[in-house]
Amino acid sequence: MMVYGLDPATVNADRLFNLCCLYGNVVRIKFLKTKEGTAMVQMGDGVSVERCVQNLNNVTVGDYTLTLAFSKQAYLSEVMNPYPLPDKSPSFKDYVGNKNNRFLTPASIHKNRIQPPSKVLHFFNTPPDVSDDQLLQVFKDYGVAPPHTISKFPLKSERSSSGLMEFQNISQSVMAIMACNHATIQHPGAKFPFVMKLCFSSSRQIGQGKGQPPVKAHNQTPEQNQRQGQNNGLEHDYY
Repeated sequence: MMVYGLDPATVNADRLFNLCCLYGNVVRIKFLKTKEGTAMVQMGDGVSVERCVQNLNNVTVGDYTLTLAFSKQAYLSEVMNPYPLPDKSPSFKDYVGNKNNRFLTPASIHKNRIQPPSKVLHFFNTPPDVSDDQLLQVFKDYGVAPPHTISKFPLKSERSSSGLMEFQNISQSVMAIMACNHATIQHPGAKFPFVMKLCFSSSRQIGQGKGQPPVKAHNQTPEQNQRQGQNNGLEHDYY
């Protein structure tokens, strides 16, 4: 498929992968040198391409609007000497076998919930005792706006944590996924860092459900947090 309207100053292959992998397995990504802000993406099957086009076409990302269209090419050939993008990363990458693809097995396919972009993201595979400040710092380190509200789900195990985070608008949440999906978070005592995973949630707003702990909204006064907790309902679906 063709992807137009990418920010040429910030988008690279990995950031585009972080977004497209929500809708199917990504095989290869190639940026076009003659068309700035344009890339070709080979997905694992036609259904995945249809999902991407249906959910991401005309989505605003910062000052740009994405346009997705079906390509006439059936597949992307390997590029032996890809030119460097502005951030010095290669303009062509192969993602076959990449463990961050989410449709590799029947079990992993079953866990995915296809959702259009929303300002609420579901995060998972984070350290069990991760703090809000640690999560916020990830987004700041990658140069994107952090969420204004974070709500962690009750721990189901000591292995990892999950929850919801809300951004000011869909544009910010899409930029957050492109930059921070699969970002690593260090944890004392862990042999390897945690790889935070993000996806769009079916929830449209974070609040406080009956019997649930208060939701912490960042950059708000205690009075604003209290009002938010009284007025909104927290949905506990994962996607």
